[in-house]
Amino acid sequence: MNIFSKLLYLTMLKVSKKIEKEFEYNTNNMKQVNRDLLLKILNNNINTEFGKKYRFKEIKSIEEYKQNIPLCTYDDYKEYIEKIAQGKKNILTTDNVSYLARTSGTTGTQKLIPITNLGKKVASKYNGILPQKFIYNNLKDKWNYGKGVMITDIIVGTYTKAGIPISAASSGGMKSLKNIIPFIWTSPVEVMELKDKESAFYLHALFALVDKNLMYISGIFVSTILDFFRLIEEKHELLIEDIRNGKINEKIIIDDDIRKKLNKKLHASKKRADELEKEFYKGFNGIAKRIWPSIAYIACVTGANFSLYNSNVEFYIDKLPVCSIAYGASEGMIGINPYINKIEYVLLPDSCYFEFIDVKDIEKKNPYTSNIDEIIIGKSYEIVITNLNGLYRYRLGDIVKVVGFYNKTPKIEFLYRKNQLLNMVSEKTTEQHLRYAIDKTVNKLNLKLVDYTTCPDNNTTPGRYIIYLELRNFNNEYNIMEIEKKLDSELKNANLAYGRFRDNNRLDQLKLVIVEEGAFNNLKDKLVKKGVSRSQLKVPRVISKDYIKDNMLLKI
Repeated sequence: MNIFSKLLYLTMLKVSKKIEKEFEYNTNNMKQVNRDLLLKILNNNINTEFGKKYRFKEIKSIEEYKQNIPLCTYDDYKEYIEKIAQGKKNILTTDNVSYLARTSGTTGTQKLIPITNLGKKVASKYNGILPQKFIYNNLKDKWNYGKGVMITDIIVGTYTKAGIPISAASSGGMKSLKNIIPFIWTSPVEVMELKDKESAFYLHALFALVDKNLMYISGIFVSTILDFFRLIEEKHELLIEDIRNGKINEKIIIDDDIRKKLNKKLHASKKRADELEKEFYKGFNGIAKRIWPSIAYIACVTGANFSLYNSNVEFYIDKLPVCSIAYGASEGMIGINPYINKIEYVLLPDSCYFEFIDVKDIEKKNPYTSNIDEIIIGKSYEIVITNLNGLYRYRLGDIVKVVGFYNKTPKIEFLYRKNQLLNMVSEKTTEQHLRYAIDKTVNKLNLKLVDYTTCPDNNTTPGRYIIYLELRNFNNEYNIMEIEKKLDSELKNANLAYGRFRDNNRLDQLKLVIVEEGAFNNLKDKLVKKGVSRSQLKVPRVISKDYIKDNMLLKI
């Protein structure tokens, strides 16, 4: 760690201490802070096209706000966002749009979400600066001011005709850090600017392996962390060769000028190559601590639908803490997790104005919404946000559960996406139901789950679910019909409505399809080639038949 790098960390911790103090105030005064944020947003945008249409000038209370503006989805904003893309001003906000964030698109059509300078500041504060303070608070004794590896990019995908950048939200936010990247992360800027995702992923691993004093590994999702370690295991011989020779092998596809720049930053190290070779030879169980003795933590989003990857990641990292630091989306920052040993997100009263729809009412045409001070522990809700980027009463589609309080502010647990739901005859099977049933089945039958997805099938009467499983070391000794029956039984236990409809012959027994090993990696690669950002990639839990027609999942 050089002096400048340490000074950067110390400066960040000093700034984060001030933000932590604001966070404590906000969470102790969340009702007033959230109300004040709403009125500030409305006042600032009185003269926008949206503000004039919905008479922001006349709104003086939360009640009037809810009466004047209907609950919205993305379709209600398409026309406004098209105008913003054309370069028109004062459409949704008076603040200029810095870029349009392209959502992952793994759960449907990709959306373009406007991001303003104010919105960027909030995201930076709660997705970048404050989490470092919380991690430091929990891991002071392991803090060594070393660099980390950040598995993401700073690529601008394209531009609108008016010159507004379009990129993944993570990429757009990272671009502002370009000048300090060499001092806090192992990957050179040139790696983060590569458009070839596979080459970039390899190079993230290569430059991380060079640095024996690595302090942490960070990626947006835990699935990215798993892919990172699997790449190291698969390509370890090639990586060792590159470190020993001090240059990138010709199998990695990059432009010659980029290769020259990166080779200058990659110094030959026989000693480090020998160290890595020795540890890799022993196997990859617990490899993280063996090749990076100073590593303190992993930072990524985990829990809920990502929990199936946890045991596979633990194989590589052993008992390293995994910090699920924040809960956010392209549409806004929702919560932050001050803990190391549990995943609970404290709502951010100064980030978005929050409303909540009781989960039992989400199908109603005009459901009642509760304010941040009205939601109840143990109940589940769909989140509605009004943000600093020009979205008003926007239905996020995320279902969360209230699990407690931090000071006076609710803490939530993410449950599932509303549109990631199997609902053929009103049975409403969620990701939670599926994960419970799949986990019970694979554990009882001693199967090794890699990944899964589902598809509703109406080609039979009655309809049924098709569940696609990738299992490690699966062979013909297993009886697929037995697995199907067990999985169907466990799903009945998980979702009583599904059980009723099965017993009443409104749904047929589910069909199980075992896909070949590597099928989900193939799926992810194809999604990336279609334009999904690798750093934002999520395996869709409900797919259409088009995925099968396009050979995006390869069956055995």
